[in-house]
Amino acid sequence: MDSLSVSKVNRLFWLGRYYERLATTLSYLWDWYDVMIDGEIDYPLFCKKLSIDCCYKDDKEFMHNYVFDKNNPDSLRTVAEAMLGNGMVLREVIGSRTLAYLELAVLGLKSAETSDSPTLPLQRVIDFIMAFRGSYDDMIDDENVRNIIKCGAGVERLSLYLRLGWHLDSVESEIGKLMKRMNRTTLQPSQSSLQVLLSAKNPASSEEGKEILEAAENLFTV
Repeated sequence: MDSLSVSKVNRLFWLGRYYERLATTLSYLWDWYDVMIDGEIDYPLFCKKLSIDCCYKDDKEFMHNYVFDKNNPDSLRTVAEAMLGNGMVLREVIGSRTLAYLELAVLGLKSAETSDSPTLPLQRVIDFIMAFRGSYDDMIDDENVRNIIKCGAGVERLSLYLRLGWHLDSVESEIGKLMKRMNRTTLQPSQSSLQVLLSAKNPASSEEGKEILEAAENLFTV
């Protein structure tokens, strides 16, 4: 494949970030549908952790609008549309068969909005994202392309784990995977951010967690 333009590198990286944000956040919220049956969910704290506007009047409005509202810039529907938009521009790079899984994920999200029981169609959204991951890993020959997408996904996963205080025991492993993928790309990391990530020891510590989060978010300028 010819050398990638700056624009394509940017889109590949953010394609990775968007699909990971959609899949990981849905997985995090999965249990909240059951919690809402008999109790309350702490959606204001969730919004605070993600630094997004808490513009919801109650639990049900949060779970509907945050997931499905296409007019909400913070919603997962907006994330899904951005994911698909990047994928469509990159059709010649990732291939039509691989792109189809992103289209199915967005269709699944739309289907879940009108469902009386959205958990099953939302699980299908996650499944289609996993299928997309498998497809681009298998169908794209260019290692640089594959690993730019994976670097975007790795940065997003680290960001969400650290912001949400979720799977902190996996942070060290995720950093290791991100480093290996980065070394197989043409991406140029920030040396100061790279040093923070390589020396990370205790991500569960609130202070070090903040440093790791900042380093992950500023590792690449794309």
